[in-house]
Amino acid sequence: MAKHRPAAVGIDFGTSTSLVARRRPGQPLEILPIGDRRWLPSLVGRHDGRFVVGEDAERLAPEQVVRSIKKAITEDTHTVTFGPPETAVKVRSDELIVEILQELSRRSTASGLQLNRHRDLRLGCPAMWERGQRQRLVGLVEAAGIHTDALTLVEEPVAAGLAWIARRSAQGDRFDGRLLVFDMGGGTLDVAVLDVTPGDPPSVRVLTSVGLPLAGDALDDSIAADLHTELAGRGVDIGALRRPTDAESEIRRQAREAKVLLSAKETQSIVFARDAFGGDRVPVVRYSRDRLEEIFRPHMDQAVEMVWDALRLARLTHVRGATVSEIVRTAPDLLARDVHHVILAGGMSRIPYVKRRLTELLPHTEVFDTVGLAADETVVAGLTDTSDADPLNLYRPGFDVTLTWDDGEPTTLYGAYTPLFTMSQVRTMAMPNFEKILGQRDGIPRQRQGELRVSTPAGESVNLVARDKFGDTRVIEALPVPFGHKDLMLRLYSDGRVYFRDGLGHTHDLRVEPWPEIEGADTAPPPEYVPDPKVHYPFNLR
Repeated sequence: MAKHRPAAVGIDFGTSTSLVARRRPGQPLEILPIGDRRWLPSLVGRHDGRFVVGEDAERLAPEQVVRSIKKAITEDTHTVTFGPPETAVKVRSDELIVEILQELSRRSTASGLQLNRHRDLRLGCPAMWERGQRQRLVGLVEAAGIHTDALTLVEEPVAAGLAWIARRSAQGDRFDGRLLVFDMGGGTLDVAVLDVTPGDPPSVRVLTSVGLPLAGDALDDSIAADLHTELAGRGVDIGALRRPTDAESEIRRQAREAKVLLSAKETQSIVFARDAFGGDRVPVVRYSRDRLEEIFRPHMDQAVEMVWDALRLARLTHVRGATVSEIVRTAPDLLARDVHHVILAGGMSRIPYVKRRLTELLPHTEVFDTVGLAADETVVAGLTDTSDADPLNLYRPGFDVTLTWDDGEPTTLYGAYTPLFTMSQVRTMAMPNFEKILGQRDGIPRQRQGELRVSTPAGESVNLVARDKFGDTRVIEALPVPFGHKDLMLRLYSDGRVYFRDGLGHTHDLRVEPWPEIEGADTAPPPEYVPDPKVHYPFNLR
């Protein structure tokens, strides 16, 4: 990318591991050695009434440790449990996340990087997180004592894509085309579609970024269930043990290890710790990579469907050429031709089945399983390169749209990072969009006047671009909104258009200023019924 970039620091608080990276002006990327293996295990343990983090937590008994605490944000849960049911202790999950972030900060300082002293601090988050989840993480970073002037959240698959683009650019490759990022980590699967135009730096546009809570932990569960069934079939009655939870924890630990080891070898002998089974001898289980792949297949089937959905959503960001119904019916082999390159990121991409399956599905693309870094270091590397990209996700725009008036409470019409629509809606709607209708029943007065404003989640004002019936445009800070007998209506489209109808029935054709205006978009004010748009492709398809 650009030869001279300002200093940037990236924090990847991951489900399984957490990393910190920095890029100094004129210097190569540096991933800080903050743990025994360059990363901090995202584990919290409870020992003698106090919390321990990382490698210290790994040494504790399974019931004393909480894994994958980041999933508490993904799943919107607020407590976790330590210990067996009879002596269980409930703890606020946010408290444990703060413990990890504080340890991350302490170790960064010990490695020569004080996080508080860097103004450009980037933090990764899953693509599927909405406004409340993202704000929750930002608040926990602050609670951990990591204070900075500007903390930027970047979606993890986007960061992974930027890391790959940065490396290709540094090698003199003028990459031009569509990049699909398949980021499967411990807690979520994220898929992003990015369009890249050559330059110094290259121009990057995020067409869509979507996710599912389906990744490494889910595969661990499936392998553990398979092992449980295997042992039961060989006479091991776990329910009859004095402490069955110990045996369950041992089975899950072995499932995690087998998943990793079978990425590099064809078979693995699973030898269970006898202590976990009350001292009884437990049969050795011979587990093969073929067996793991059979267990993994349903997960990958869902992942493949999300890849096709992401490519359909990417097509909806451009108009002219095909109707929405045609996009929905587009065959996978045609969708595959939209993609020029695929980058695999996240720890799960180490499983050979992932690359093999995607290579079969996308035969016209190059599939890369490395950017010159370990798969689980890709996201943190990309977090230090985001200054060269427009991070605005056309499918989940990062701004709030609010309505205010003199003595009324501000009303949020659209909350930042909310998906504009779902694929199930696409399959039933002529033109997919986000729509909000408000009237007197919602407390909107029949008289007086309000204002429509756009702002970032941090409260910074964002300009609107208004277009009149002659096609002329003007930039405004707020749109005056007269109230009347009509309901108010807001529509947001994935091609960047904003349609608003005020209380007098007047319609307004708008655009949010940082939101890219897609070439070929209909410039006339859209009617209340919007016909199927056409699709425009900016790149030659193979």
